Amino acid sequence: MAEWAPARAGFMKKQTNIILGHLIWALGGILFARANIEGIFAFGTAYLALLILKGEKNIVTGLAGIIIGSLTVQNYSLLACLGGETLLYYLVLKNKKKDKNKALILGAAVLGASFLSGVLLFLWMKGLNTEEIIRVSARALIAAAFSLLLDHALADHHHILKATEKKEMSITLLIVISIALSGLNQVVFGYANLQIILVSFLVLSIASRFGAGLGAGAGAVLGFLLQWNFGPESLINAGLYGLSGFIAGGFGKFGKPITCVAYVSAVLMFTFFVNSLIIPMHLLSSGLGLLLFLLLPQGGPKTNILKKRVVPEIETTVSKVKTLAEIFDQLAFGLHAAGVESCRLKPEVPELMNMLVERICKNCPNMSYCWEKEFYKTYNHLFDLFIKLENEESIETDHLPGEWRKTCGRFQEVILAARFILDQQKDRETWQKRMALNKDALAKQYKSVSDVIGHLAQELHSRHNQEEGRPLVWGRQQKNLIDIGIGTFVKEGNGISGDNFNAVPLSSTKMALIVCDGMGVGEEAARMSSAALTILEQLLSTGFEPEGAVKALNSILVLRSPEESFVTVDMAILDVQEQKGRIIKIGAAPSYVKDGSDVKVLSTSSLPAGIFNEIEIPVVEISFTDEILILLTDGVIDAGKNIDVHRDWLKDMLEKTAVCTAQEMAEKIIEEAKKMANHKMEDDGIVLVVKKKEKTFDKNKSSMENKH
Repeated sequence: MAEWAPARAGFMKKQTNIILGHLIWALGGILFARANIEGIFAFGTAYLALLILKGEKNIVTGLAGIIIGSLTVQNYSLLACLGGETLLYYLVLKNKKKDKNKALILGAAVLGASFLSGVLLFLWMKGLNTEEIIRVSARALIAAAFSLLLDHALADHHHILKATEKKEMSITLLIVISIALSGLNQVVFGYANLQIILVSFLVLSIASRFGAGLGAGAGAVLGFLLQWNFGPESLINAGLYGLSGFIAGGFGKFGKPITCVAYVSAVLMFTFFVNSLIIPMHLLSSGLGLLLFLLLPQGGPKTNILKKRVVPEIETTVSKVKTLAEIFDQLAFGLHAAGVESCRLKPEVPELMNMLVERICKNCPNMSYCWEKEFYKTYNHLFDLFIKLENEESIETDHLPGEWRKTCGRFQEVILAARFILDQQKDRETWQKRMALNKDALAKQYKSVSDVIGHLAQELHSRHNQEEGRPLVWGRQQKNLIDIGIGTFVKEGNGISGDNFNAVPLSSTKMALIVCDGMGVGEEAARMSSAALTILEQLLSTGFEPEGAVKALNSILVLRSPEESFVTVDMAILDVQEQKGRIIKIGAAPSYVKDGSDVKVLSTSSLPAGIFNEIEIPVVEISFTDEILILLTDGVIDAGKNIDVHRDWLKDMLEKTAVCTAQEMAEKIIEEAKKMANHKMEDDGIVLVVKKKEKTFDKNKSSMENKH
C-alpha cells in the first residue's frame, strides 16, 4: 500500500502533462485561426501544415482548435478549405521531418495548397475576378511565409523557455507571439482586455529580464502587430508600449515592484495624453498583467543595485589564475621557439674539419708542412672528403687525390676519423630532431593548459565575482537521456580483454563515449587501452576540447617507448538537447548509425595514436534524434572474415534487426559475431550501442524508469 501512493502520484502527473499539452496545441489553433490581416485568414492553415510536418501527436487537437477558432469569427470559408488542405498536407509533408529541404517543401506545400483551395472555393461559390485572385494569392503567400517563420521560431524557442542568460531574443518568436495575440482582438470581459493583459505581462517580463533596449523593441513590435491594420492606431500602440518597455527596463535592476510602478506610470501618462476615455480599461488590464508578472518567478538575476560590489578574495584569486595562465603561455612559446631553433643548428663542414684536425692532425709530425706550407691543398682535400662521405655511404681510397695519399702520413686514420665524425653528427641530428618534436608537443600541451586555466579565470570572474543571490528559475527538466549497451568478448585462450570503453559526462546535456583498442591482445593491450582512457577522461573533465585531448594523448604516447604505445581511439561526443553528435576516429574500426531499417557506415583513414608527433583528427558530424549509434573494435568486424571478406555482415544484420534497447542490441551483435567465428575468437572485441531514451517517473518517489 505504501508503494501505491507514489506510483499513483506519478501517473496523475503524467496524465496532467498530457492534458496540458493538448490544451496548448488547441489554444494555438484557436488563436492562429482567429488572427487575420485585413480580413485575410492565412495563419491557421500554416499552423496545421507545420503540425503535420513535425509529426506531432496533437495534430487532431490542433485541428480542433483551428475549427473552434474559425467558428468564433464565423470564418466558414476557412472551414470549407480546411478538408482539402489537410489532405494535401498529409500527402506531401508526411515523413519529411528529417528531409534536408524540408523548409522548401513546407513553403511550397502551403503556397500550393492555399492557392488551390482558395481558387476552387471561389469557383464553386461565385466565380473568380481580379480582386478575388489577388486575395487568394495574398493569402497563399502570407500562409507560406508564416509557415517558414513559425518553423524557425519553434526551433529557436529553447533559450526563452529555459531562461538562459543570452542577451538576444529571437525576433521570429516575438513576431509569432504577436500574431497569436492578435487572435485575441476584441476579447473583452467587462473592462478587462485579455490582449492588453498578456501584452503588459510580456513587455514587463522582457524588460525586466533583458533591459531597456530589448524591452523597448519588444513593446514596439507587440504594439504594432496586435491588430494588423497598419493604421495610426497601430503606430500609437507601438509608441506607447515601446516607451513603456524602455522605462520599465531602465528600472529593472531595482526589483519587480519598482519596475511595475514605472510601467504603470508610463502607461497612464501616455494613455491620458492620447485618449483619456480608455484609461479605465488600460488601468484594469495593465494591473492584471502586472499581477501576473509579480506572481510568476522570472529567470533574470535578482540583484540589489545599491549592494552590488566586487568580492575582493575572488578578484585576487582570478588575478593569480590569469597570471598562472600567462606563465604556461610563455612556457609554450619558449619551448616552441627552442624546438625550431634546435632544428636549425646544423654544423658546417669547416667545423667538422676543425674536429678532425684536433683529433688526428694536431699530433702529426707533418702538421706544419700540411697546414702551413700546403694549407690550401690540405683544406680542399679534407673539404672534398667530407662532401663525398656525406653523399656516399662508402668511398674507395683510389678515388681520392694520389698526391694527398703520398704526402699524408696518417691517411687511413683521417678517413676513419672523418667517417666516425659524420656518423656521430648524424646521430646527434636525429636526437636533436626528436627533441625538437617533443618540445613542440610539450609546447602544445602547455598551450592547452594555458587555455583551460584562462577559461577557468574567465568563469570565476563572470559568474562568481559579485555578492548576489541565486535566482529561482522555472526551467524545463531534461526529457531525453542516453541509453548505453555494452557487449564484449576476449580472444580464445586469454583471460583479459585489450579493448576498453568509458563514458565521460561533459555537461548536463553532453557526454563523451570512448572506445580504445590497445596494440595486440592480453594484459599489455589492456594496460595500454586503460591508460589511454584514463588520460582522456582526465583531460576532458579538466576542460580540454575533445580534439585537444586526443592530440595530448598522442603526444604522451609518443614520449613513451614507441614499441609499446599504439592505441586506437573511437570517441563520440553526443548532445541530447541539440540532437546531434561528433565522431572522432583515430585508427578505429568503422562505426554504424541505424535509423530504422537504414544503416550508415562511418569510417575514416587515420593511424592509431602514439606513432607520429603530428596526428590528423578526422571528425564526422551526425544527427542524434531517433538514430542508434554503434561503436566497436576491429575484433568484432573481423569475426566474419572467414565467411566472406567482401561482405559487411554487421551492416546486413543491423538492417534486419528491429529497434530494441541498447543492451539487447549489443548482446545480439556479440552473439552474432561469436556465431560467425564458430566461438573461436581470434581477437578481443567490444561493442558500444548508444540511443536516446525518455525518462518518466516510476513508483519510487525519486527514481526514474526508462521509456524506450
